[in-house]
Amino acid sequence: MQRIQARYAAAYVALDVVAAGAAYTWLYDYRKSVAEPARFGLSHVEWDAFFPLGLAVTAMLWVATMALVGLYQGVLRKSRLTEMSRLLQAGTVFVLGYFLLFLLDDYVKNYTQYWGAIQRFAGGLLGLSSLFRLALGTRIRWRITQKHILFPTLLIGERSLLEGHQGKLHTHAAASGEVLAGWLATEDRSAEGPCCNLPYLGPSSEVLHWAERLNVEDVIIALPPDRHRDLTPLLLDLEPLRVRIFMIPDTYGILSGMVGLDEHGVPLMEWHHDPMDAWQRNSKRMVDVAFSLAALVVLAPLFFAVALTVARTRGPIFFTQERLGRGGKAFRIVKFRTMRVDAEAQGPQLSSEDDPRITPAGRVLRKYRLDELPQFWNVLVGDMSIVGPRPERAHFAAQILERAPQYRHVYKVRPGITSWGMVRYGYASTVDEMIRRMEFDLLYIENMSWRNDLKVLLYTVWTVIKGRGK
Repeated sequence: MQRIQARYAAAYVALDVVAAGAAYTWLYDYRKSVAEPARFGLSHVEWDAFFPLGLAVTAMLWVATMALVGLYQGVLRKSRLTEMSRLLQAGTVFVLGYFLLFLLDDYVKNYTQYWGAIQRFAGGLLGLSSLFRLALGTRIRWRITQKHILFPTLLIGERSLLEGHQGKLHTHAAASGEVLAGWLATEDRSAEGPCCNLPYLGPSSEVLHWAERLNVEDVIIALPPDRHRDLTPLLLDLEPLRVRIFMIPDTYGILSGMVGLDEHGVPLMEWHHDPMDAWQRNSKRMVDVAFSLAALVVLAPLFFAVALTVARTRGPIFFTQERLGRGGKAFRIVKFRTMRVDAEAQGPQLSSEDDPRITPAGRVLRKYRLDELPQFWNVLVGDMSIVGPRPERAHFAAQILERAPQYRHVYKVRPGITSWGMVRYGYASTVDEMIRRMEFDLLYIENMSWRNDLKVLLYTVWTVIKGRGK
């Protein structure tokens, strides 16, 4: 399935390059045959060597814009109507930016020629891109309905609830290319037997085994309100597989506004793996890179002063330690050293308010969180973000997971230099405190937005000014 996704994503990229090239060619021809001859009083102006450079730049900018808003992701599952809406929104902003950057200072005899240029470029770009995407999207939809592209699907839940929605489930499966492969029960062994004309595969605890064995792409979950406690372990098991998860909603779910309708009117609630959409996620990363690069340059004198202070404490200036980041992947976090060199000779330990291992200089650095400054390098190379849950060591993460399995949700995003948990709870000196702080971080993850990132940053600045670090 990944190869099919990659092949169609490459086709979308190629068609966008063609659309951008055609739009730029039409614009260039207008400028050379209409605008410039009218401006300079010539009968015609020949095309010059700038054309291929402009063509390449325009195509690259257009493809980059489409990638930024996520139009090359999940190409087999996109709604064509939603796709057209996002394309036109992003395209309108792109055309406006292109006009301001490249066409505003163009040679024109009168301002109506501006309109002629932008009309041709926008019409060619948006018109062709929309046409190409509609055609390719229709082709994909046709292949799905003809069963050339199939998505193996598991049903999980209680037999009575699944059978009560049997007609809707089969309608949804037929429309979306799902092949219902079997069902897993959240009940006891008495639930064994077929359900919805599907074979019984086993209890829901075996979901990972069957998902991998059947190459499952989709999962549909049906749980009554009094069994919602079973949902968290199911989601935690399924998230690493990146399968598409649907839930049959109860009344509360419908009233919450989180339930969508497929094209046949079947109500389903979809569980989204990523807390931010592609545009928010990519723009957050761009801001992280720009901000961290600026911080490393602007704060260079402060870095130098802190480095000299740490160097006087007899030991290395920087302290590195393995932490767990996005996807549970290990990376080396960088900080200014604030403890004695032999601080963990007895094994991993959490710091406390009056920790004797902290050096006098380190105590000041921690109070104003100056020891965290080198982590802008971790942000720049992609290990961390400016705002996100604080990363923990594998030793303590394992203890947290043993008592609070939902901690695995923090691996959905990049860890941060600062976090909602840090500004609202503070440092944690015990595993119990780490678990309580985790609740703030999970709340942040499920409500990630630019507004909340700004709120965390403002709280962080206030914390630094008041010296509330540990």
